[in-house]
Amino acid sequence: MPLNVPVTLTTPPIDRWYTVHTDRQRWSAEQLADQPDGRAALETAVREGVRKATSTCAYAGHTEPDIDTTEHPDGSVTTTGRLLCDEADCYSSAQRHHFDAAESIQAKAAADWVAQKELDLAPGGPAVVQKRFLSDHERHQRRASLGFVLAGVLCTTAGAGMDQYHYTKPAGTSPGTNPIVWFWTNVDSLCNTLAFPAVFAGTLLIMFGVGRLAVTNATAQ
Repeated sequence: MPLNVPVTLTTPPIDRWYTVHTDRQRWSAEQLADQPDGRAALETAVREGVRKATSTCAYAGHTEPDIDTTEHPDGSVTTTGRLLCDEADCYSSAQRHHFDAAESIQAKAAADWVAQKELDLAPGGPAVVQKRFLSDHERHQRRASLGFVLAGVLCTTAGAGMDQYHYTKPAGTSPGTNPIVWFWTNVDSLCNTLAFPAVFAGTLLIMFGVGRLAVTNATAQ
């Protein structure tokens, strides 16, 4: 699968940003046998896949990727091609892509490849950081958590506003004879009744939303 993976090389006090253009293909024994030289054909397909990972990258179009081949017991072969690119446009484009579950595995492998193949990292040396992209389910969970927090803030704000509202009827008027006075007197009574429950419920919603968000962030690591 053609893929573009953004990685950050952290070398204090500066960070450098790169993109790994990568493609991974697994051909069955039958597919390999259909070609005069199956493995060569597979490698050619992967090299082309790396170039097609981003059609606008001139560097990927003129540079040979690193090739890694894995044989499987069933006779199939997996070939992966990777190319490290420092084009700013490629990095920006790669950041906008949200990886699905299968792509996330390949994205992590690409980041590990940068560390092992290109940097030969030692303890205390520069670190390779791959941004963790949330899955659709994780993004939904995060939005729901933020929704609870927002609802709680609105509820608490409304309760605080109701607590501050007090109606004083004009002298000489009575709710029993003046509809306007009757209306605002009942509004005042309703606000006094709902103010504390609204603040309490809003606080609970905020606490629940924050706790849910913390759990979502922890499980997304």
